[in-house]
Formats: sequence, structure tokens, C-alpha cells
Amino acid sequence: MKRSDLTFAAILIPLDFIMLMGSAVLAYFLRFTTLSSVRPVILEIPFVSYMTWSVFVALFFMFILALSGLYKIGFQRIQNEVERIFTACSTAIMLVIVFIFFRQELFTSRFIILAVWLLSIAALITGRMFLRGIRALLFRYGIGVHPIAIIGPRDRVDILAADFQAHPTRGYCIAAWSDSFSDDVQAKLTALIDSKKIDEIIVLDPSLSRTDLETIVDFTTYRHISLRYAADIIGAKRLAINMLSGIPLIEIKRTKLEGWGRILKRLFDIILSLILIFLLAPVFVVIALLIMFDSPGPVIYRNIRVGQRGLFPTYKFRSMHIELCTGPGYDSSGKAEQIQQDLVAKQSERKGPVFKVLRDPRRTRMGRILERTSLDELPQLFNVLIGNMSLVGPRPHMPLEVAGYDKRHHQLFSVKPGITGLAQISGRSDLDFDDEVQLDLMYIENWSPLFDFIILLKTPLAVISRKSNV
Repeated sequence: MKRSDLTFAAILIPLDFIMLMGSAVLAYFLRFTTLSSVRPVILEIPFVSYMTWSVFVALFFMFILALSGLYKIGFQRIQNEVERIFTACSTAIMLVIVFIFFRQELFTSRFIILAVWLLSIAALITGRMFLRGIRALLFRYGIGVHPIAIIGPRDRVDILAADFQAHPTRGYCIAAWSDSFSDDVQAKLTALIDSKKIDEIIVLDPSLSRTDLETIVDFTTYRHISLRYAADIIGAKRLAINMLSGIPLIEIKRTKLEGWGRILKRLFDIILSLILIFLLAPVFVVIALLIMFDSPGPVIYRNIRVGQRGLFPTYKFRSMHIELCTGPGYDSSGKAEQIQQDLVAKQSERKGPVFKVLRDPRRTRMGRILERTSLDELPQLFNVLIGNMSLVGPRPHMPLEVAGYDKRHHQLFSVKPGITGLAQISGRSDLDFDDEVQLDLMYIENWSPLFDFIILLKTPLAVISRKSNV
């Protein structure tokens, strides 16, 4: 472990505490001085009492930051660090709100809660960027740079060297290289270690024999230097190493949506779906009345789809004539099913197992408006609240469509289906199925709360764009 890594990791703890307390102070004075002339203060919070609680909240924030891996020693990509800060602060502020709610206390300033959340994110990112800048400056003058020796083929060494040159803030330099681990190489490395010119060996050749690897392990153990090696595990992008009965096992991670990520996404779904259902209640009533006046039949259409845990009913505003609706509980004669098959064969605009019927004659007048504006999907907010769907995720498909999936397509079921998603905002029904799958898999592999937030913001624009093209 590099001494510089330990030093900067230790600095992060007091720095984060200072930035969080600074955010709390700034939020307080914004509300009770700057904004007091715009929105008068009804009940002022004593500053001493506020700062006392801020200390505990800041420490709680730092606990969540630690659980999110933000105090992990070693290099972290800026993008990953920003995403983790956003996730950790969002989780912490949600839990603080829940704490206030269950204590049945009336907190006198909603602005402070919102301001602390936003300012904390900005302050933590700013503090860490400042620390990165100092570290980069030191690396530029050769202070704290990590000299390493590499064993592996030249093409891989060149890739690593180019990356180190392009990202000097990582603080690595290649002091020695060899494509094998012979006795001569050991002698040269020993001399470099004794003169403190290398402190780690990286093996980039996963095809080395077990004997060679054991020799390298024994060598680094005896010389008290670090060893890392490239594990070529079927091209997996996310790996985690866990111990089971004393045996180290490598686990292939399918998505970031595990552990705290899954909890945060579920909390976000519950809170936002409740808010949207409350705000859109008048719209629900108006659409229901228009459907009732437009054609006979129930307002809500229950459509069976396939999700993460099997079959489940999705709720949509009915957009078709009731006698032409398919699925359990509707036409039992099979006529509607046959009409659907004929339309798919003649008018489907999509390639692959998923179909999309152009100018579907089964739709009612109101149904055409609902489908064009995606308002027919609003009742799926109740699916999100129940828990069989998410606000953002892959599109849920029918059992008939899933029956035509290839094996790789089943990776989509590693997360809950969503009302909207990356595929929907990138082309909606205009995409071929394979393109849609690629986008959905990209979302699954790179999920973050910020990613969900961006997709939700872009969804109305995608709907408007689609509407203008119909």
C-alpha cells in the first residue's frame, strides 16, 4: 500500500466533515438571512441547536459515504466518485427525512433539507476535486509517484503505459518490464526493490503457468512488495472477490443494482410514484371520464407481462375496443387473438420477437391519443408502488414476445422493468429489438441514481418528439 494513498485517504475524513458542516452553515444563513426578505421566517431555529444536530447528521452522512466505498484507499475514477457521492448523499437525506417523520416532529424549514442535500453534494465533490488537484501537482513533480514493475506481453504493457501517460493523476510510472519471470529478471527486480525503485509487481499475462504464478507470489511475499494480476474471467466487466469457508471466490456482478443501489432505487420509486400519483390524480379522473364517454368497457386494461420474478399484470388506460382486447379476462373466443396475429404479420414495424402494429385499427379515438402521448401508461405508477415495476428500466414485454428471446436477451430480467428507460428516450418504438436490448444492457451495467434522474428528465422530451413525428 502506497504511503501517499494512505495519507490522502486519511485527509479525506476531516475534509469531508468540514465540507459537510460548511454546507449546513451555508444552508442556515441562506434561509435565515438572504432569503428571509423573500420568504419571512415564521419560526427561527436556534443556531447552536441547529449546529449540534448538524454534527450528528454530518457524521451520519460520512457513515453512508463509507458504506458507499468513498473512503476506499487507492485510485477511483472521477465519474465513479461523483456518482457515489450523489448516491450516498441522496440515501442519507432520505433516511434523515424518514427519521424526522417517525419522530413526528415538524421540521420548520423544508428549504434547509433541500439546500443541505444539494450543497453537500456540491461541497463534497468540490473538496475531493481540490484534493485531486493537489495530488496531481505533487505527481507532476515526482512526489508520491508509485513505481511498478510489469510482467506480461508488450501490447498490454503499451496499453497500460499509454493510460498512465494520459492520466498522470493516477500516480503510476513503469520502472521495469519483462515478458517472463526468469532468474535474471528476479535478480534485476531484487536490485530495484533494494534501491526502493519499485514497490509493486503487476502481472498482465493470465496465461502464465501455475508454477510461474506461485514463484512470483513467493518472490513478492519474501520481498514485502504488493502483487496484482489480471484475471481473464470470460470478459466479465464487474467482479467481486468474497471468502466462502476460507476459499476466495470470484463473483461476476451483473449490475450495480445490488445492495445499497437496490435499496436506494426502491426508496426513490416509492417516494416519486406516491408524489406523481397525488399530483396527477385530476388527470387520472379526466382520462377515465373521457374513456367512458368514448367507448363501452372498463377504464383500466390489465395486460400480462414478464418481469424480474415472472408474470405480473401491468395497469394501463384502455386504448382499444373491449371486444378486441387480448389476454386473460377478455375475449375468450380467440377472435381477438387471431386479429392480433394477422395485424402483427401485416403491419408490424419492428424486427425481432417484439412487435409494434402501425395504425392499429383496434384502437378507439381516445386510445389513439393516449397511445401517441403515452398517457395510457400512467396507471403503471401503481405497478411501481406495488413493486413489480420501476420508474426506469427495460420495457416489460408480453409472454408471447419473451418466448422468442435469445439466451442473451434474458439478461434484461436482472432488474425490474420500467415505465421509461434508456431505449425509450433513444428512439422509442423506432428502434429494432437488438438495438433496444443493447441500450437496456448498457443501462443495467452503468446504473446510477443520476442516470435514472437524467432518463426521467428526458422522457417528456422523447414523448413530444415522438408525437410530432406521428
